[in-house]
Amino acid sequence: MTQHDDAARYTDRLERARELCVRAQHAAALDILVPLVGELTEAVTGESSHADGLRRLLVRALVTRSTAVDAIPGEGDAGGDLEQAAAHAALLGDRELAAVVDGQRGLIFLRTGSPTLAHRMFTSALSGLPRTNHRDMAITLINRGSASIDLGDVNVGLRDYLGAQEHARKLGHPYYVAFADHNVGYAKSLLGDLPGALADMDRSYQHAPDQDDGIPLLGKAEVLVEAGLWTEADAALAEAIPQLQRAGFRLDLAEAEYFRARTFLGLRRFADAKRWGALARRHFEDGGHASWAVTARALELEVEVARARVEGTPSPAVCRRRAAAALDVADRGASTGAVLGREPAVEARLIAIQWLVSAAELDAARAVLDEVPARLHGAPLSLRVQRCVVAAELAFAAGDRPAGLRAVRHGFGVLAAHRTRLGSVESLTAASVHGLGLNWADVDAAARTRRPASLFDALERGRAAFAGAARVTPPDDPVAAELLSTARALLARARDLPVDTDPAAAREAAMLRKRAKDTQHQLRERSWQRPGDASVQRPVHAREVLGRLVEQSDGAVVASFAVIQGRVVAVRAGAQGMTLVDLADAADVAERIRRVRADLQIVSNDLIPPALHRVAVASLGSGLRHLDDLLVRPLRAEGALYVAARDPLIGLPWSSLPSRRGLPTAVNSYVARGRAVGSGAVDARVVAAAGPGVPRAADEVRAVATVWPGGAAWVAGAATASAVRDALGDHDVVHLAAHGRHDADNPLFAQVGLADGPLFAHELDGLRLPQSVVVLSACEVGGATPGLAGEVLGLTSVLLRLGARAVVASVAPLSDEVAAEVMPRFHQRLRDGAEPEEALARALEDVEEPVPLVCFASLPGLAA
Repeated sequence: MTQHDDAARYTDRLERARELCVRAQHAAALDILVPLVGELTEAVTGESSHADGLRRLLVRALVTRSTAVDAIPGEGDAGGDLEQAAAHAALLGDRELAAVVDGQRGLIFLRTGSPTLAHRMFTSALSGLPRTNHRDMAITLINRGSASIDLGDVNVGLRDYLGAQEHARKLGHPYYVAFADHNVGYAKSLLGDLPGALADMDRSYQHAPDQDDGIPLLGKAEVLVEAGLWTEADAALAEAIPQLQRAGFRLDLAEAEYFRARTFLGLRRFADAKRWGALARRHFEDGGHASWAVTARALELEVEVARARVEGTPSPAVCRRRAAAALDVADRGASTGAVLGREPAVEARLIAIQWLVSAAELDAARAVLDEVPARLHGAPLSLRVQRCVVAAELAFAAGDRPAGLRAVRHGFGVLAAHRTRLGSVESLTAASVHGLGLNWADVDAAARTRRPASLFDALERGRAAFAGAARVTPPDDPVAAELLSTARALLARARDLPVDTDPAAAREAAMLRKRAKDTQHQLRERSWQRPGDASVQRPVHAREVLGRLVEQSDGAVVASFAVIQGRVVAVRAGAQGMTLVDLADAADVAERIRRVRADLQIVSNDLIPPALHRVAVASLGSGLRHLDDLLVRPLRAEGALYVAARDPLIGLPWSSLPSRRGLPTAVNSYVARGRAVGSGAVDARVVAAAGPGVPRAADEVRAVATVWPGGAAWVAGAATASAVRDALGDHDVVHLAAHGRHDADNPLFAQVGLADGPLFAHELDGLRLPQSVVVLSACEVGGATPGLAGEVLGLTSVLLRLGARAVVASVAPLSDEVAAEVMPRFHQRLRDGAEPEEALARALEDVEEPVPLVCFASLPGLAA
């Protein structure tokens, strides 16, 4: 074999090892590199016409081995390998190889928590690399971008990532393209562009779907944490952590542990948050990452603050000790610097202020706040909002309510500016979790004033911010359309199988539903990538509501319900003013509502024996009477009642409460703007559509259509998902007599069954409804799932966001017989000009058993 053949053989082995390192298979790479370095070292010491070429290979092999050794503790001396590589590069006088060594030194500095030294080495390396060396240019630019971000300069880091992206594409290696795309997305996330970040990360996955070193999952999880999608972030981190352990990425592993702690904090799993935060801190300390270690310690202290919010504030002495501990962390953080835009000194000082306020040490708290910048430019959203929370709490505690309100409004403004960049209902709702502390401070301070109007305004500030708005421009996304079509077809096939009589068909149906759920998950993730174009929702103020009630002068009452210190309270607004009504124990109310909903399930089941049915009816009646006595009668609402409430109150069959029989009742999660006052509906564009499998649906929709001049009845194959979706966009009244289902785990896939499969709440995102009335004469599609911020999601909430004037839906299973009896009467009243809540009340007035139909709407006449 010739020396040329030897060189080619060495080159092939080196390339295999480098490829293994790129894929984080470091142990396998070492199996190649250890003998290869030995053979090359021996070869370059002899006389050879190819000695310089072999020495160049040796430098590359030593640099690559240092990468593998650094990832596997105890396997060698990465620094020693680099010293040897530098010496050989100097013998050759090869500036490019010297630059490669500098780049690797920079990476080790970066991994050991020295971003300043790392940045210096990367800059030196880039000055020695030719622009045609796309692989080393891509690697070094990615690494320098990461150093810049660690130093707090995200825009500079993004520029390097974009440069790396260009070189990676010229190189044509899918893994390098994936690395660059991922890092571009990560930088965008730090700049607040979460949809763009997730889109880049998804594109990264398409380039290298088999990358299993945990880095893609970690980056995605960090974006999901900032987006408020904590459950999804936790799932990604649970998958990423073992991959990072196998790959030997110790800093990234500790970072994943930190973000898992932050995720558990968001989910209020305080013990888990404390445990994972402490684990991350120890790993950062062991690795010498001082900035990260202090940041993790600050998170541990933040967990204690959040726990106290839920479990009760400890004694002033304990609060003072915890404040002192936080200030000690702040002092350490001041010397370590920021990580990922997080200033541990700032975080720790904000925590100290909260403990000092709890200990009534207001002068000391004010002195600490003076050390925190008023505008935390470049910091994560959660930290910027937290600055406002702390300023508000301190001002409220000091009796300076105007300053507290300014801080609250500024915080909600920061949150609103962030949410305008988001383009899906779920993203908007998820981002609201960052405002929970702000809303808590606002409502707590308002409740302590005992002024009903102040409490009403505080509740609506938070609710409007959490509810937000939907897109005003439909997304043009053929991939999403294909995913929706696939999910619909799968569920339609499952629906048509004889599952009750054929075990094989039942198994096939379960498989089809599983595939549909996987497809829906892909669609959810894709929706998070939509940029935003929605307007910001302005909260309704007490004075506006009172002015509107005086103008109506019909005895209507608005009741805004809340839970404060374990009690259900309501701000009652009528033409004569506002009062605060203390109603009942919150836990007792929640349990009674749970029992009522269970009874409704039994009452609606036609297969239940008559004796058991009678027992359930009696129990349901008793439960409704108790809830009526607790929640409604104290409000003294003799006419229309407009309820603003969250879970579980929003799931109560309000129209079935005894004192509301025959009286208009409308329910919403907040007092929304934009509902027009009805002015008669004779010329309304009306369509009634029947879904499959509902015995009397065809009769029902024909009866409904007959009520309206020009009303259309769609039966059999006419009632398709696309036809109904289009009708929702341009009809004044849409009536759907179809089976439906609320998906508690995935509320935006609440569905109504139609001829070609289900119509999902998700695919309505982007429609604009023409102040229409939508009737969902279906099973339980009025159900809703509360998000972490309290806002409810489901088909009804989506329709209201999209511009529906009212949605009439069932909060529990609805008997087909009852629907067929009630709905024509409802439409007759609506046709004659009654508001939807009045039409429903009149239609239900003479029905003997409670009916779980509810009119979801807000007070009409409030300006948008």
